Amino acid sequence: MIVHTVETHRGEPAPTLRLVVDNSRTGTARTGVVTLYNEQFRNVARLAYLLCGNTQQADDLAHDAFVRLYEHWDRVDDPAKRLAYLRSIVVNLAHSAHRRAATARRHAGSPMLAEGGATTSAEDEAMARSSRPDVIAALGTLPDRQRTAVVLRHWLHMTESEIAEAMHCSVGSVRTHIARGHHTLAQRLGGTR
Repeated sequence: MIVHTVETHRGEPAPTLRLVVDNSRTGTARTGVVTLYNEQFRNVARLAYLLCGNTQQADDLAHDAFVRLYEHWDRVDDPAKRLAYLRSIVVNLAHSAHRRAATARRHAGSPMLAEGGATTSAEDEAMARSSRPDVIAALGTLPDRQRTAVVLRHWLHMTESEIAEAMHCSVGSVRTHIARGHHTLAQRLGGTR
């Protein structure tokens, strides 16, 4: 059984993560996830934001990703690959969220509102201002796979093979997604990159 609690306070560098587990797990996984969380939470949350465009949803995706990493800690024996595995989890969670939202829009017959019908949060607005709102808006219009490939390449500076591993596709597909994403972004942004 896994229970996770997150305590966020304004002004702190990163939220804290506390995992409470049953006795069948060793402390190695718990210690490893908490250490990785403290080092990488902000980067993982930023990746999630760039994939989904909503700060609150991005934080939820990031926290869910760390919990899933804990649940599957034994699948990744090489500590150097755990961050890549974590990014892959975020990409998959973001894609699932996009699919659910698309299905909801299709069945509702109306554009999706922000969660709860509210307007965007102050955090979303601040993130958008700090990240060039025109680029964030243009990224939001790309298909999921193109957006993911472009974000992983240009914001995380991942290689094509790392992106292919995170997206579970071939390097050739990554190149295609990036090229098509660049083309669409160039058109939408008036030729700027």
